[in-house]
Amino acid sequence: MTTKDLLKHPEADILVDYIVHRKKQGLYSLIFTSGLPGSGKTSTDCRMMELVSMKILGKNNVKREDIVDSFVDFCVAVDNANPEELNQITIEELNVLFPSRRAMSGENVDMNKILDICRKKQIIIYANAPLWPSIDSHMRALGNVYVECLKVYKEAKIVVSKFQRLQTSPFTGKTYHKNFHRDNKTVRKMYTRQSNKKEWDKYEAMKDAFIKNVITRAKAKSEDKRRREDKLIQKMTPTNINILTPQEVIIHNEVTLKGRGQKEVGDEMELTQSRVSQIISKINEKKGNL
Repeated sequence: MTTKDLLKHPEADILVDYIVHRKKQGLYSLIFTSGLPGSGKTSTDCRMMELVSMKILGKNNVKREDIVDSFVDFCVAVDNANPEELNQITIEELNVLFPSRRAMSGENVDMNKILDICRKKQIIIYANAPLWPSIDSHMRALGNVYVECLKVYKEAKIVVSKFQRLQTSPFTGKTYHKNFHRDNKTVRKMYTRQSNKKEWDKYEAMKDAFIKNVITRAKAKSEDKRRREDKLIQKMTPTNINILTPQEVIIHNEVTLKGRGQKEVGDEMELTQSRVSQIISKINEKKGNL
């Protein structure tokens, strides 16, 4: 498709009208966005927030802070939401925060309770993940719209997506995908343009800060591990350094040579007395093979 072809399409008008209609009825909305990396998920979510904001308020009030990527930040955003105002939140990488493989974890259970608060505060939530099945199934059942990002047309600065309404049967728990319509015609594709560049640059800066924080924490963890290993090596003797592991050296020196109790040494090393006993048996076995 040419840039001219892309630009002639209405911009997500059907979905925006649907979300605004629900808002006017006093309902919250949960919109899921999926797609492979680079397909425009976050861009679509941000642009949808802008379009809804302009439709309801007549202006764009979306800020970088409306994009969250942690459970704590999401809870804070929900807690700060004023039900008398328009509140919109984009959750980045929902599959990481609330994965399907940990459906009964504390965070996933809490999320269902928080969604009930979102309902009362009429918060509009956009949540993205690379793969639809990777999202917790209970959460998927509470969704209202599913958007699948297909491709980013960089020259036109447009993301093309498929979108459908979600309807879950309370009896079977099965979620059905329903098509949207315009003038009695089925509409399957949606077009969204680039979101506000200033706020988008802030979002990119947030990602850069995140990777730096990860590196700092990884370095600190590595340094802590090195210090602990150095302490173990300092306790090794020339006779046992070649046959025993650092952990075995400590237990051998403390229990066998110093005569301390297995439970006492185990508590210091965060090991059970049974585990200390097993290690001593392993030490004796190694010494017997010399």
